Amino acid sequence: MTPDVKITNPDKVLWPELDITKRRYVEYLAAVSQRMLPWLRDRPLSLVRAPDGVTGERYYQKDTPKYAPSWIKTVTIPAVRRDVAYTVCNDPSTLAWLGNQAALEFHPAPVRRDNVDKPDVLTIDIDPPDDAFDAAVEVALLVLEVTDDLGMRTLVKTTGGKGLHIVAPIQRRVTADELRFVAGRLTEIVQERRPDLVTSEFRKADRGGKVMLDPSRNSTGATVVAPYSPRARDEATVSFPVVPEELSKTDPSAFTVSTVPDLLDRGGPMAWSEAEREPPQRIPRALLP
Repeated sequence: MTPDVKITNPDKVLWPELDITKRRYVEYLAAVSQRMLPWLRDRPLSLVRAPDGVTGERYYQKDTPKYAPSWIKTVTIPAVRRDVAYTVCNDPSTLAWLGNQAALEFHPAPVRRDNVDKPDVLTIDIDPPDDAFDAAVEVALLVLEVTDDLGMRTLVKTTGGKGLHIVAPIQRRVTADELRFVAGRLTEIVQERRPDLVTSEFRKADRGGKVMLDPSRNSTGATVVAPYSPRARDEATVSFPVVPEELSKTDPSAFTVSTVPDLLDRGGPMAWSEAEREPPQRIPRALLP
């Protein structure tokens, strides 16, 4: 049984533009916990913390702090310089404790702690040029067309920024390096259909105004922002599930810490909840090495 979490400095403002205090933020996490936790459960978690809010210093945290309560679960993974004890967030109390630590972004790994060598989720990151969300939507629909042709079940969410993520739960049959190959092959197929629109060039200067698909999100050590996670941005935007039929009408700036609790019964969130209960799928043979 996990304990109640005392919120320290509850009136500290984390997002000044929207006057969102730490108390309101922890209340937000409680409101979305039932939908968010299945996508965090048993995964090594990297965090973006901003103890003084989004206008103060922000930093990326992987190692669980030594002052963490004894009931906080961790998983230790060897790294180049030392072992890293990642936090694992499986329950509302841990989520609240992380909120009290001003962890404003949640980035789970694509693996579970019982087998950190075999990913169970494939993510295609769609990164459009600045202020070109309509182009991201066009490419997302193209990716969904390709995955549908391959017989894959996929989900879509905003990133909390200008892009979109296409997510596919998969069986744990490949390594991270093999999964990156799969993501790269999927990217190639999409590029072949629309070479005028899609690129895999990492440097913005080399993209020629095209939309980038980033297969590296599936490599060893990679993370992807969780659904329902806020972003450490002035607007308090949230990575939010959507359904393909709504993509053309989607405004990613509409999903914020203030608005999302009232949107939880929309079709997108329900599709993600159902997907978590479905058995994972095999990677199509056409994408494998």
